[in-house]
Amino acid sequence: MKTLLIATLLGSALAFPVYAAQAAAPAEASAEVAAPLSQGEVRKIDLAGQKITLRHGPIDSVGMPPMTMVFGVRDAALLEGIKTGDKVRFQVEQQGSRYVVTELQAAE
Repeated sequence: MKTLLIATLLGSALAFPVYAAQAAAPAEASAEVAAPLSQGEVRKIDLAGQKITLRHGPIDSVGMPPMTMVFGVRDAALLEGIKTGDKVRFQVEQQGSRYVVTELQAAE
């Protein structure tokens, strides 16, 4: 009886971390998708280099404070219709040591 109790407790203890990780994964994924767009102003556009300079407020998705910074752009098509001085809303992802704009739209 003692052996059965020990085996049951050990099995439960080993299974719990796996269950907890599976239960937490969907919540983490939805939090990433639901990250709000940050606000900024276009200071410079480099079409050939696929870069944009933005003066922006805080970027919560990557924990960045307000500043002016050059970002890479995932796709040059994001820069179409955007010009210096435009107010924009955007999303940034950290890729290694680089920050890349993955979504960009003119603010309304």
